Amino acid sequence: MNFVTKRKWFFLGSGIVILFGIIALIVGGLNLGLDFKPGTTMTVVFSQPVEQERLRSTFAGMGYTDAVIQHSPQQAFLVSGIPDAEKAALAEQLQARFHTTVRIARFTTDGILAVIFGQPVSRADLDSRLAELEYEGAGTEQATLDMFLVRIGERSEEDEGAASTSSQALLRDTLAAEFGQLDFLNFDTISQEITSERVLNTGYAVVVASVAILLYVAWAFRKLAKSFRFGVAAILALIHDALILFAVFAIFRFEVNAFFIIAVLTVIGYGVNNTVVIFDRIRENSSRDPALGLERIVNKSITESLIRSVNTALTTLTVLLALYLFGGQTIQTFVLALVIGVVASLYSSLFIAGQLVVSWDKGEFSRLYRWIPIARRQQA
Repeated sequence: MNFVTKRKWFFLGSGIVILFGIIALIVGGLNLGLDFKPGTTMTVVFSQPVEQERLRSTFAGMGYTDAVIQHSPQQAFLVSGIPDAEKAALAEQLQARFHTTVRIARFTTDGILAVIFGQPVSRADLDSRLAELEYEGAGTEQATLDMFLVRIGERSEEDEGAASTSSQALLRDTLAAEFGQLDFLNFDTISQEITSERVLNTGYAVVVASVAILLYVAWAFRKLAKSFRFGVAAILALIHDALILFAVFAIFRFEVNAFFIIAVLTVIGYGVNNTVVIFDRIRENSSRDPALGLERIVNKSITESLIRSVNTALTTLTVLLALYLFGGQTIQTFVLALVIGVVASLYSSLFIAGQLVVSWDKGEFSRLYRWIPIARRQQA
C-alpha cells in the first residue's frame, strides 16, 4: 500500500481533531485539577482502619467534592511513655541512628506516638535505641496504620460560606468524629503563585525536551540530505501528539493534573522513539538504493516498519488497559492520557513524520502558503 500518496488525508484527519480541540480550548479551556489550582495538601494517619471510599465521601460531605486521595498503608510502631514535647527530638535521633526517614504522629487521646520508618526496622533495634536514649518506660508495639495523601481545593459553591479550605482544626475535628484518633504528618497550603509557577515550569520542560530532540535527530541523521528537515519533522510529530492529547482532554473535559503532565512527557519520549525507528529505516534504504527517490524510500520504510510499530503499540496498550481497569481511580487519568498518547504517536510516526519530509521536499508547504488568502493579499 502506498501510504505516502495519501498523506494529505492523514494530515486532514489530524487537522480536524486538532481544530475541534482548539475550539474546545477556546470555549471551555482545560479542566484543571488540584495540581494547578490553589488548595491544601496533607498527609493524615489514622489509629484505626479507614476505608478510602468512606474517607472520600466524608471530604465530599464537607464540600471538597474534587478531593484527590491516595491510600498508603504503613508498618509502624506504637510507642507510649514519651512526652509530646520530645517528639521532634526523637525523630531526629532515630533518623541519625537508623539512617532513614522517620515520621511521627501523635494520637492525643491516649498519648501514643506512631513512629513510621522509611525502611524496615526491627522492634528489638527500636527498643534498644530507646533504652540508649534513656526512655526506659517507653513501650512499643508493631501495627499497620492507614495513611492517606489528600489534596483538596476550594469548597463547592453550596459550601462557600463555610470555613476556609486551609482550616486544619475543622478538618481534624470532622475526621476525628468520623474515624477516631488521627494526626497530620504535614499540612501545606498551595497558593495561586505556586500553581502558576508549576504551569510555567511545565512549559519550560516541554520546550527544552523539544529542542534536545531536534538537535539529536538532526545530528543522528546528518548523513542524509537535508537532515535538519528530519529533526523538524520529528518535532512537528511531537507537537502533533501533544495537541491530539490536549484536544481529547479538552473535548471530553477529562481532568488535567500532574499525572497528565507526566503522561505528556512520557508520550513525547515514546513518540520520538517510534519516529526515529522509521527515520532509521529511511536512512538504511537511502544508502542501499538512493535511485528510488525520497517518496518511494519513505513509503518502503513505513511498510517495512508497520508490523513492528503496531505490535509494539498493542503490547503497550495491553499493559495500559490492565492498569486502567485494575490500577485504581487515582492513576486512571494518567493511564488514559498514555493510551491516547500511544495511539497518537503510532499514527504520527507512521503517517505524519515521514510524510512531512516528503511534502517539504516537494515544496508543498510553500504552495500551501501561497494558497492562503492572507498570503495572496500580501503578495498582491
